[in-house]
Amino acid sequence: METSTINFNKLLYYGPKTLNGTDTVYYELGNIKLPTLNNNSISLKYFDTINYPLLTLTFIKPEYLKENMRLEGLLDYTTHKKDDINALPLLIIFPKTDSIATVEYNLKDSLSITLTNVEQCYWNRSSFDSMNVSFFKSKPSHVDYSCIVLLDKKRHIRGYYDARFAVEVKRLLSEYQHLRIREEKNTMLKENEIKDEKPK
Repeated sequence: METSTINFNKLLYYGPKTLNGTDTVYYELGNIKLPTLNNNSISLKYFDTINYPLLTLTFIKPEYLKENMRLEGLLDYTTHKKDDINALPLLIIFPKTDSIATVEYNLKDSLSITLTNVEQCYWNRSSFDSMNVSFFKSKPSHVDYSCIVLLDKKRHIRGYYDARFAVEVKRLLSEYQHLRIREEKNTMLKENEIKDEKPK
């Protein structure tokens, strides 16, 4: 029953699609390296090294600062429901200032986000908008560029969620967990296939 439910309830693929013969080729984001608040960097490829490499991220434009960064729903979880969100890997990306040493925005101070799984990152201001758009190619009309993006292990876009609303964060957590279970199941099946192929 559980396996049937996991397979039946499939998440959509977003972004432009092409055909390779009869196979559909889904839009895939490349590896991107982002500087972080502590002057290190993190790449999307890093998430390939963890057991079930799923990732969520969002872009914060300067005009969002007047709207609590459009993260009110997420803040409700980080403040009151930390146990529900403490396993969700989330990159929050800001336009990069001239020097990261003089940071304009600090999530830990301004929003009281202290979860270790939430990483504050930056991208150059000159290409920030084009980077943002690359995560929203062929997006549905109702999706805003401030939404949280869910990526699967191949960096396909699998969902958009408006972090201003707690109900949307709840949907994100549910679909993240659903996708993680699917990835876990597929990994287990592949491992069993390899074991079965080994000569006895």
